[in-house]
Amino acid sequence: MKKVLCLLTVALVFCAGSVHAATASANIPLDSWIYPALDKLEGLGHIETSLQGSRPYTRLAAARLVRSAENSERTAATPVARELLDVLRREFDTELRELSGDIATGSYLKPLRSMRLQGGYRSGDPSFLPRSDARQFALDYNRDGLTQEEDGAGLVSFASEARLGSRFLLSASPLFEFDNEGTSSRLLEGKAALALGPLEISVGRQSLWWGQGRHGSLVLTNNAKPQDMLRITNPSPTLLPWVFKYLGPFRFDVFWSRLDDNRTVSDPYFGGARVNFRPLPWVELGASRTVMFGGKGRPSIDLDEFITILGGKNLEGEEDSSNSVAALDGRILLPFAYNAEIYGELGGEDEAGGFISQKAWLLGLYLPRIEPSGRASLRLEYADLTVKRGRNSVWYRHSVYRSGYTYDERVMGHHVGGGATDLFSELSIYFPKGWTLGLELDYQRRGADQPVWEKHLQPALEIAWQPSRLLRISGRYAVDFVENFEFVAGRDETFHLAFLTVDLSL
Repeated sequence: MKKVLCLLTVALVFCAGSVHAATASANIPLDSWIYPALDKLEGLGHIETSLQGSRPYTRLAAARLVRSAENSERTAATPVARELLDVLRREFDTELRELSGDIATGSYLKPLRSMRLQGGYRSGDPSFLPRSDARQFALDYNRDGLTQEEDGAGLVSFASEARLGSRFLLSASPLFEFDNEGTSSRLLEGKAALALGPLEISVGRQSLWWGQGRHGSLVLTNNAKPQDMLRITNPSPTLLPWVFKYLGPFRFDVFWSRLDDNRTVSDPYFGGARVNFRPLPWVELGASRTVMFGGKGRPSIDLDEFITILGGKNLEGEEDSSNSVAALDGRILLPFAYNAEIYGELGGEDEAGGFISQKAWLLGLYLPRIEPSGRASLRLEYADLTVKRGRNSVWYRHSVYRSGYTYDERVMGHHVGGGATDLFSELSIYFPKGWTLGLELDYQRRGADQPVWEKHLQPALEIAWQPSRLLRISGRYAVDFVENFEFVAGRDETFHLAFLTVDLSL
């Protein structure tokens, strides 16, 4: 019980030191165009307070970043920054007026804030990840667990919101999927949120992305379906009181969830905690930990014990009471090198001597300006999850929770899975009049503990046109040249995936 009281005390101190109280606000989907647009503005030197390692942002938190860019003296001198800022201003018009005091912060009802229509085509079979339940078509990742069926299928999703005063919010994103077998529907994401001081306490179905990686991340991504969770966070970075103010803008995130029942240990609990701060304008640091515990046939665990194992310790009398993953991450900006960014993650599937062990790592380089106009940027990212114990790969696997670090047969961390490496490159170009071009090349190797590597070479092309806040049309095509598919030597395949997406903001 002492640990629970300690946690509550920290939260109260945090509330007392807050600069501003939170207003309940909806999450921005993790696949939204808004994130790369904000990253681009920061890369061009117009935002200095973001914490990119903790996502999703709420709409109000993103609006604060837009306002920060508006106040940048250099924004007007860069045409691409002006163009991005114009479309972001239109997207967050209401939130920006609330922040400036032009309109009162109060109740509203938006039955239809946005709508997405998407059609897709896939040819090829999913890969399996050894010693886990994970099954995934290698080109289809980081889409909230959505799976494109073969021979064409489509979906329609909506986003709706209602706010009561400034403190209580309901949001929901229902999803309708269409394929050869008919139509199905479900809630994709949604939450009921209460703003309390600088904190937001929410219950609902949410996706979290923890870490600096943009193509993948070691601990949490939106590769799997959103989880039903109880969550406490401060949606906007805050300065802490006393000496902790030297940490700079600070965010924390804690959640408690439960996984699916179709696994070797059914209905296990799953929770996690993250802290993220920016002690210097050019340095961002973070730390994350998640833990899987309990479930059918396993000892029940209360809140006090949850905090114990979340801190990295097993319970008394339990040799292996949980399956945990932890990572440290950081991002360094280099203003003298056109604001280039170096970022990385160091994760562990175990603990030894008070520090993470059985390490995986991720390293990235973001060049936001590779030519004078600043319209083109380049990202390189490499992840290595091949560490083994004996002959077996360690990451995302466990001797008790043998279904692995999965939810509904999708890895909850990096989509490449354990026992694998991933080398990713992306060239992005923002053209005038709302056009965007993305060229990608990804090389994956899977099966560090298998007789042969399963290798994937994946070029991709994405084109988007956003003439206004109301409309965005994008198309994506990717091909996968596979060697040794399903770890069978000489079994080579070629797979394809294509999407056409229309996003409407209403």
